[in-house]
Amino acid sequence: MSFSPQDYQAVLDELARLADPAYKAFHEKLIPGTSMAYGVRLPALRSLAKQIVKNDPAGFLAHTRPGSYEEVQLRGMVLAGWKLPLAEKLPLVAEFLPLMDNWAVCDAFCSSFRLKEPELPAMWDFLLPLFPDPREFYARFAAVMFLDHFVLPGYVERGLALLEAMEQPQYYVQMGVAWAVCECYVKFPALTLPLLQRRTLPRFTQNKAIQKIRESYRVGKAEKDALLAYKK
Repeated sequence: MSFSPQDYQAVLDELARLADPAYKAFHEKLIPGTSMAYGVRLPALRSLAKQIVKNDPAGFLAHTRPGSYEEVQLRGMVLAGWKLPLAEKLPLVAEFLPLMDNWAVCDAFCSSFRLKEPELPAMWDFLLPLFPDPREFYARFAAVMFLDHFVLPGYVERGLALLEAMEQPQYYVQMGVAWAVCECYVKFPALTLPLLQRRTLPRFTQNKAIQKIRESYRVGKAEKDALLAYKK
């Protein structure tokens, strides 16, 4: 199937149909500096992306250029959901990374991947140089991909070491690291607690990770109280 300009206009028309002005005003407050063209809710974008993946993801990605927040989101979801061999997909992922200029696009892109176990090593190797990357959303992409897909035996300890070494000062990097540390603690407390005890994370990251753990319903009160000793 060949994706035509008319097909893309149909996508834009659907975004306009799905537009929610109230959601647009609300969501823009959560992503400072970003303006939504339509205000389409995430489940609706995911549903539209699935339709494109079923029809002609290659044509969509090859013949369209995102011009709005929603178009960038849609492009990321289509790319992540496309059933393409990972070796062929990773170069396209690298091309998409510069389009991530806010946490919402980054995080939705990360959560849209459905990685099979044999694909994990190649994706991990792709992520490794991004953990220390000075660019805010490249580094956040590594942290969020880790927490979404790699808080697993065989990866969690390596991931914690990489998180501990992340000293980038940007807010959305530190929030991503804190979120990842929290997820590691919830699933692997014995492996994660030493990191918090060392108190080597940046102050904001350390304290935010402890806050997130203490807010989790999956952690007992005694553990939550004990973690207060490791705040900075």
